[in-house]
Amino acid sequence: MSFGATGERDASCHFLEISDHCELSGIGHLVYGDLIVGGVLALFFHHLAHKNQVRIDKIINSNEEHRLKRKDFAVFHLKSQVTAMLFNLGRIKKLAEFYNGAVKSDYHPLTLEEKERNWKIRTLNERVKFEEEKLGRLLDVVRSTLVGAQDVLEPEVVMQTDGVITFVGEMVIEEQQDGMMEFVKYSVSKKKVLYLLEKLKSYSTVMHTFKKVEENIENELSASVYPDAT
Repeated sequence: MSFGATGERDASCHFLEISDHCELSGIGHLVYGDLIVGGVLALFFHHLAHKNQVRIDKIINSNEEHRLKRKDFAVFHLKSQVTAMLFNLGRIKKLAEFYNGAVKSDYHPLTLEEKERNWKIRTLNERVKFEEEKLGRLLDVVRSTLVGAQDVLEPEVVMQTDGVITFVGEMVIEEQQDGMMEFVKYSVSKKKVLYLLEKLKSYSTVMHTFKKVEENIENELSASVYPDAT
């Protein structure tokens, strides 16, 4: 049976024509039906695609917000830890100066004066070692924070922080032939830590970016490395 055959349908009517004297043919029903179904399906799939895109955008935005929060958190902790590092370096330097002062102090042998001097030297020496060990643990904490945040921090900041950690970790306090202590590379280490701290302080929690530190500070730091490197 032909879809075009619909009983009394006027032969002069087009098979897709719809009017008062022309009934829609069977093929017309199929064509218009397919168009309607196709349109409905297109709208349905468009609605699904839109919902999926909205869901994907929410996931991306959520991940980005989480990444920025992790970055803010990491910079905050690095700033606190580097500040503690700077304070610790100053403590070691000051204790070494007190130690040297005790070594140079005048005393009379086999007297209470000598006993007090020896006690002071021994105590200050222990305090210096304690602060050195404390600095080592602090460097491990900074390194751990850096490793956990290296995927959210700028490579420049990661490399700079890692360089400061390495440099400070290689510092030693040497005892000279005259019994005095020398804090090798202290001035350079302090400048490096101060420069890093200045960089971390320039971070904006609104823009989530670091400001450029003044070039003259960086140039001064670079120029001072070699004279104190011995």
